[in-house]
Amino acid sequence: MIFLITNMTGFRNKGCEATTKAIINEITKLQNKADFKILTEDPDYDVLCAPENKNVSFLVTPFRRVYLFGGLSFSPELWWQYRLISKLQTSRLIIRAMRAFQQSDAVLSTGGDIFSSTYGDLPRHLTQLQAAASLGKPIILVGHSVGPFENEKEKKAFVKTMAYVQLITVRESLSLKYLKDMKLKSARMELTADPAFCLEPDMNSVGKIFKIYNIPRGKTLVGVAPSQGIAYYSRTSYQSHFNALQKLIVFLTEKLGCHVILIPHVHETIVENDDCVLCELLYRRLGFPEDVTVISLTHSAEELRAIISTLDFMIAERMHAAIASLSQNVPTFVIGYSVKAEGILGDIFGFDSLEDYAISVKKLDGEKLEERVRNLLDRRSEVVEHLSKVMPRVKENARRNFKLIMEVLEQRNA
Repeated sequence: MIFLITNMTGFRNKGCEATTKAIINEITKLQNKADFKILTEDPDYDVLCAPENKNVSFLVTPFRRVYLFGGLSFSPELWWQYRLISKLQTSRLIIRAMRAFQQSDAVLSTGGDIFSSTYGDLPRHLTQLQAAASLGKPIILVGHSVGPFENEKEKKAFVKTMAYVQLITVRESLSLKYLKDMKLKSARMELTADPAFCLEPDMNSVGKIFKIYNIPRGKTLVGVAPSQGIAYYSRTSYQSHFNALQKLIVFLTEKLGCHVILIPHVHETIVENDDCVLCELLYRRLGFPEDVTVISLTHSAEELRAIISTLDFMIAERMHAAIASLSQNVPTFVIGYSVKAEGILGDIFGFDSLEDYAISVKKLDGEKLEERVRNLLDRRSEVVEHLSKVMPRVKENARRNFKLIMEVLEQRNA
């Protein structure tokens, strides 16, 4: 059985890497002869981060690109335009991608919270599903957060495309409610958990990694996974956000005596979304302090999880960095900008106590942030105990994604 994984930008985003690897690992357990083709923006990079597996191949995604057609630049936005270009054989990139759609037995759409108005690129994500639907392929959305849509046009486009989808699994209850309120007529909807909760850390090299970075033992280790793009996505001030993070790190190191590890979770080629840039700027502004470490090498998602597993506490602006810590019972505080943080944390800790575990970047206040972080640090043992009780259920819900996928495909082929 051939699975085509779509709507993924690439493994420079360690959340995309974690989710994709979890999908491959868990489906392979259920279908050991499964083959996977993955549409990505940077297959050469992704191959370096992927384990050697003859059943996994990467293709350059043709979506979100400009092509020359009849001497004119042309940016296709509709599924039939891709099929037309493929038939006319004017773009090898599109030909290879459309061939992958044709050869697949199922199309799995990943991507977290891409089906929303947050990132401004909803059409290109829907186009991939429409291309699959035009070929009669079963389409499954795996572990998504959905919405909100800021205008009726985007909402209608999403609803129209979902008519071709067999199964939507959502990773938190707020998105399930949002979808049910849309009254989708054909797609089956199920509440699961993010697939990345299933990914195991690679503990083989964590000792050597600690030596490379000279991370001290015996101090309270606090991870900070900042987002270079959060101010842009939330339409807030970059400088105010930067200042709040700088003040927080000083508070953690000088007032609380912690050792801070800055963990860039997204390594984009675009400066505006490259967390490495923000981590380095913070490190420089702080004056290269001894009680701050920057994870400066490129690590696999599994290696990052191993590093995160050693933390006493995590402060995350990237949701999959938070998932990496929560899945290993590390107390976690999230600075968020969308429904995904509220929904995932609410399902784990309860919506009534959400303020203890998260704050919106739009309401980022230095004193309030320090107070909440200090309170959660003081309650670490209580939080660890809670996570140790609920995380087995969360991970089982994450694995349920794949049982549902196989169930839907078996019913279709019956």
